[in-house]
Amino acid sequence: MTKELGKRIRTERIDKKMTQEELAERAGLHPTYIGQVERGEKSLTITSLEKIVEGLGISFSDLFENIQPPTKPTSFAMRCYDKINSYPQEKQKQFYELLCAVEKLMQ
Repeated sequence: MTKELGKRIRTERIDKKMTQEELAERAGLHPTYIGQVERGEKSLTITSLEKIVEGLGISFSDLFENIQPPTKPTSFAMRCYDKINSYPQEKQKQFYELLCAVEKLMQ
């Protein structure tokens, strides 16, 4: 997420034809910090993010538009849970009993 947000900040800054130094001055932050944020090397505080958004002259919603949160690979246990949970209670019980029977066979 840090890298995605940094890329978005860089894109917005470039679209507005600003240098890192200009954004830093408008935001009241150090130019080195802006560079680190854009490269995803620094995590932002809400305060710093607010300053950058104001420096860019955009809203938070503009900045976060179309940024998807990172997804973690789903464990097999969660995938099984999601699948079984989509069935009615009686079917869920049957799946559980089947799983227990398979477990006994595998021992």
